[in-house]
Amino acid sequence: MKRAVPWLLPILVAVGGFVALGDVGAGPLVKYAVYFAGAIALPGTLLLRAAWRSTGNWAEDLGLGSVVGATWQLIGWAIFTALGWQRWLLVWPALVLIGFALVGRQYFRIAEPRPLPFAWTVGLAVSAAVMVGAATFGVMAYHPMPPYGEAYYPDLLYHLSMVQELTRTVPPEIPQVVNERLEYHWFANADMAAAVDVTRLTPMVVLFRLWVVPWLVVSLLVCATLARVVSRTWWTGVLAALALAAPQLFLLVDTSVNLAPPVSLLSPSQTFGLVAAVTTAVLLIDLLFKDGSQWLWLLIVPVAVVGGGSKPTVLPLLIAGVGLAALYLLVTTRRLPWRLIGTTAVLLAAGAVTFLTVAGSTSGSRLQFLAVLKSLPVYTAATGDKTQPGDGGLILPALAHGEVIGTLSLLLGLLLTLQAMSWAGFGVVGRKDPVAWFLLGAMIAGWAGYLLVDHPSVSESYFVYTAAPFSLAGAGWFAATSARASGRPVPIAVAAFVLSIGYAGLIVWARGVPAASTGRQLWLSTRMLLVVLGITLFLLLVWRLTLRQAGGGMFVVLVLLSTAPISSFLQSAIRGDTEKAPTYRAARWWVYPDEAEAALWLGKHSAPTDVVATNTWCRPAGSPLPGCDARGYLVSGIAGRRTLLEGWAYTTQAMAKQGDGGRRYTEQPSPWPDRVTLTNQALMAPSPEVLRRLRDEYGVRWLYADARNGPVWPGLDQMAVLRHSVGKVRIYELGE
Repeated sequence: MKRAVPWLLPILVAVGGFVALGDVGAGPLVKYAVYFAGAIALPGTLLLRAAWRSTGNWAEDLGLGSVVGATWQLIGWAIFTALGWQRWLLVWPALVLIGFALVGRQYFRIAEPRPLPFAWTVGLAVSAAVMVGAATFGVMAYHPMPPYGEAYYPDLLYHLSMVQELTRTVPPEIPQVVNERLEYHWFANADMAAAVDVTRLTPMVVLFRLWVVPWLVVSLLVCATLARVVSRTWWTGVLAALALAAPQLFLLVDTSVNLAPPVSLLSPSQTFGLVAAVTTAVLLIDLLFKDGSQWLWLLIVPVAVVGGGSKPTVLPLLIAGVGLAALYLLVTTRRLPWRLIGTTAVLLAAGAVTFLTVAGSTSGSRLQFLAVLKSLPVYTAATGDKTQPGDGGLILPALAHGEVIGTLSLLLGLLLTLQAMSWAGFGVVGRKDPVAWFLLGAMIAGWAGYLLVDHPSVSESYFVYTAAPFSLAGAGWFAATSARASGRPVPIAVAAFVLSIGYAGLIVWARGVPAASTGRQLWLSTRMLLVVLGITLFLLLVWRLTLRQAGGGMFVVLVLLSTAPISSFLQSAIRGDTEKAPTYRAARWWVYPDEAEAALWLGKHSAPTDVVATNTWCRPAGSPLPGCDARGYLVSGIAGRRTLLEGWAYTTQAMAKQGDGGRRYTEQPSPWPDRVTLTNQALMAPSPEVLRRLRDEYGVRWLYADARNGPVWPGLDQMAVLRHSVGKVRIYELGE
């Protein structure tokens, strides 16, 4: 019982966060908590123990078991949704609980307990409290649910449209383009749809508020498990959890559009893919390097597929990890490691299946070395290059044109601040252990994708985000080895933390010094980073050569993992609100109150499978002009209904047009011009033939006409039934 007490802290923080938000009552919170515990975590833990074993403690079992349980739930969701039995999905996890209650009661307890130290529990609970507090107070507070916000981040409405679609059918259609197959890594959205089916809560509440919270805690647990398993040292799990939670600290004094990577609210697929990748890695390590049971395949294959269906970056990293470990064993033992070769083949097959069926969103990607630097706000000021993501040759245009100093300055800042977590684990290089090479393979693949792929939405970043847990495991292993050699880990940790505070203070000071231009500001920050790097190297040399003490590896790892989170916290605490507003208010994504109210009315008064013709495909509201941003998801997102055509920016067809005419994929003309013409005819110059065509060819039953986006013919009232009117929005029903 004592070990459960620290977990009250994140629970209390979560309750406080939702009370502060004020838009989700106690009933939905309790219902979702019971759902996650009873339909995801517990069934998955029982399946994990039956097919594998217990880790020896409940926390790690529940972390890994939650991922297994979500995988089981997705299988049930697919079956029940395909059969139209969504309302009975609760039966699926109940079958597991009933089955184990009848014939597998021994799996409800741990046969051979191996409890971790109480300090481990405290460290994980504190990390969870920070993570949950950051999510609720710092990010959810920034994103009010419709209709209470002024603007809505487009990706949230896009994900909302997919959750709505996935409660209807499998395989899903594109909600914005009826009768077209959805090509996207939608497994995280399917997990939300399953939660909606079981709890009967609204998709909006699940997506905007509830879904991410338990998965953030699970991400800490599985990453801590991976770190402990590879290092065989309990406190490396705490280090991994703290390293994931520390970058979120600034959200306790600030608001922001998203959580700090590698977890995310705006990209549920990243969070879901990450936990699946790490869980698969833990199971693979036991199977391949510790002679684990062959029954593990029953867990590894489906969880790996879930990872690949959640994020296209997952399987390439796992394949690279197993592949490099196989190469290491081949070179060192002079024998073919058939088990690893077979595993690589299985993962390749899983990757091929998910890539061809559900991966999506990779269209428009090219190869360009260091293209990710173009995503930095100061890139143009530092290099003079105005090339957009997805444009240019095989080498970053700035580098190709001789802007070496500016490019190297940006790269240094990227390595020492934004992505320090993701390369801190390379210290395991040279270890004579195939597990180390497994971690290295995943990290190398992550960095290769990050530095070589040029995606129009900078999604190459997800490669390195997915590699972060592998890096943290390697960093913890490296630090643990260094700590054992030194025999004095506590003084080293204190010294590293104190120095990190000093470094963070210098970085924040440099960012605040007035400069004549952004370029000069960047150069000042770069010089400060060089000073920090120089001081660290000097201290290491003194430590090693003069004092002849071990422990330098641990010192470097802790400084790398601490400096950036402390500096971001100090920056927010001293300089003020990062986003300059308490809630999301971007003018481009403004949604007028009458637009949101009308969409909610439509969702309430129409059937889930009804199709709507609407003129809301571009944002901001206004007469659509060539090059408008086609990320309008009012009807498909807020109303939750399929549309004849709405925002097409995230379709494979649009993304493939990245750069055409010098425009981003979000500003490309519709790949379905006939639907644009038909919609405009129906709203601006309708005729009985046009409306009949909408009904007969596309099943359209409703018209959502927003006068801000173009004229609506007054005579439409004579051809269709006006069902609702508010502000500039009129909703018509065409009937059967």
